[in-house]
Amino acid sequence: MTAASSPEVPIGEDDLQAWIDGRLPSSRRDAVEAWFATNPEVAARLRSMASQQEKLRAVLQLKHDEPVPARLRVANLVAARRVARWQGMRRVASVCIWLVTGGAMGWAGHATLSDATRDRAPAATAMATRPMVAEAIAAHRVFAADLGRPVEVAAAQEAQLVTWLSNRLGRPLAAPDLLPLGYRLIGGRLLAGAGGDPAAQLMYEDARRLRLTVYLRADHAGPTGTEFRFSDDPAQGVTAFWWVDRGFGYAVSAEGLDRPVLLSVAEAVHRQVTQRGTPSPSL
Repeated sequence: MTAASSPEVPIGEDDLQAWIDGRLPSSRRDAVEAWFATNPEVAARLRSMASQQEKLRAVLQLKHDEPVPARLRVANLVAARRVARWQGMRRVASVCIWLVTGGAMGWAGHATLSDATRDRAPAATAMATRPMVAEAIAAHRVFAADLGRPVEVAAAQEAQLVTWLSNRLGRPLAAPDLLPLGYRLIGGRLLAGAGGDPAAQLMYEDARRLRLTVYLRADHAGPTGTEFRFSDDPAQGVTAFWWVDRGFGYAVSAEGLDRPVLLSVAEAVHRQVTQRGTPSPSL
């Protein structure tokens, strides 16, 4: 006999949370109400939480329903960056042609063009990696350097931020606590992956204002294990550890952070987002 059909099954945390969220099956509602009658103090607290949840839904409804702005789609950010790189290549080529025409610096111009080509090659390799990871690195480059508005919702509104992102991504989320490692949450934002899937970016910084980001979204690009994988963009100095667990991808990115330190942060994030009993990633 299942918990949903047996009135003898004790009321548990799942029942109470489902009642707060408005997801409690009707077959369990009478049992919960009866439990409330014998636990009035707890019932009052839970009713207050449910009321706050309802008010929060009303406040965030407009934000929840609005489409992700095109300017925040990671595909558009990556495309804009490629255009900027191409313009840079054209400027380098123009200088080289001028030098060759002058004659005196012909070989120097050739060397300059070769060096520029070599410098761009690692970045192209990094962008050719898994789409979710390329998006995470690109989003980190764009927003971590933004001194004016690096996040869309600040950490002071963490509860609203997490609820909003959970609703948009279609799964319950929680902002990992990285304070033991010296990183405090400064906020987050909603983004869109190359395929239009909603993605979340959470941003943290340490006492030196060094920032790292946690990027997460649904990822069905191909089968992988849950082991940690390392990707980087040497041209920009951005590195990332990432993994995919049951169709959901995570990437922890930073610039100028030692690889062992970034790995320890990724491990802390994994411990907090992985369900109890799931094996840890292999290193």
